[in-house]
Amino acid sequence: MRVFERLLQPAQATLTAIEEARKQHHNETLAWIDFISVMVDCFTKGWKSLTSLAVALHNADEALKLPPVPVMTRSDAFRRFSPGLCRQALHELITTLPLASNPELTFLGHIYIADGSIFPIVQGLTWTSGSIESAITLHLLFDLKKMVAVDGRIGLEDSSERQALRQKLGAGITYVLDRGYFSFQLIRAVIQAEAHIIVRVYNDIVVETDTELPVDLPKQVSSVWRHVSDRIVVSANPEAESLRFRLVEFSIGDTVYQLITDRLDLNTFEVILLYAYRWQIELIVRFFKHTLNGIQVFPTSPRGVETFFLSLFITALLQLHFKHQCLAEEHILPPSAQEILEAMQEAQSKPSPTGDRPTAHLAIACFMTAVNHNLALFWKIPKHWLSTLADYLHRPFSPDVVAILNKRALSALPRSSIP
Repeated sequence: MRVFERLLQPAQATLTAIEEARKQHHNETLAWIDFISVMVDCFTKGWKSLTSLAVALHNADEALKLPPVPVMTRSDAFRRFSPGLCRQALHELITTLPLASNPELTFLGHIYIADGSIFPIVQGLTWTSGSIESAITLHLLFDLKKMVAVDGRIGLEDSSERQALRQKLGAGITYVLDRGYFSFQLIRAVIQAEAHIIVRVYNDIVVETDTELPVDLPKQVSSVWRHVSDRIVVSANPEAESLRFRLVEFSIGDTVYQLITDRLDLNTFEVILLYAYRWQIELIVRFFKHTLNGIQVFPTSPRGVETFFLSLFITALLQLHFKHQCLAEEHILPPSAQEILEAMQEAQSKPSPTGDRPTAHLAIACFMTAVNHNLALFWKIPKHWLSTLADYLHRPFSPDVVAILNKRALSALPRSSIP
């Protein structure tokens, strides 16, 4: 078995079932399942245009079994294949693959981060209205526990992030959002969808306190987050009529943060921690744009662009799963939630050194070291690991390949994250 076959193997049953069930065009020269294989190769190797992709396919090693697709056939495939096929494949893979969950968040529920990011279109995109657009907004949903993109929709550059999110709300999910999403109408829509929300609000919000709540923070973070308060509040704003919500406030340096949430089961620390994790969606967008070269969006139709991003998400998911498999081959496994808890308890039992810097507190330093180490090792795809994978796609999958990829994964860890 080649490395490329092993990379695709977890998806083969899902992709084959979708291929067999879909309605096929009578004169197809490229099957959808082959199209997906080509896209996984494309994003793994970082091809930046249809032309460079077509040349690469003609020059590809025969062991990869990739069809030498002409530019026009490739371009037509983006228009012809429904994005719904890729969306179905992505959702089924997320549901069926044994993806590891971040143990620090295991007990906090089903957490999604939402955000929008602008992507330029290389040759311009013909929108449904007939206008030619030079950029679009990708409205992304990111599963914080599994660290994978779960959905993406495209809109015009100035399209509403709030409206895009309202169309994708799912019951039981907690959405962590930056303040650009804040509105009382959105909070109400989330609650009506039987979902939950943690959203940063603008500092000029006017509220009245209904109930003061106890501030529940580990003592080790008291010098990191200051002026912390936690309360149930109401607003006189007509759009907030009948709404009672929780407002958590804190300061980091000179910056004041105000977070609104409807989750009363979390303690103060957990609310702040979940918002702090929101930064991960910024990092994954950067990974899509610059590591996988997703910023080079070459389809020119809305259907094609949506297919482009969904196949990008599928590629990233398969790469992450493959990385976990390689690490597991050498018995390098993510820690369990119980192991994280025991490490925290052990660190808290030790005396803290003196000093005013937050990292001088041993327990919080140990906690953040563990978090950074786990994220970097198990849920990040470093460039050198990816470039090695790209170079090895045509080679037989072997223990030597596993050892080299794991060496790249371990060497990419920042020194501060290595225990």
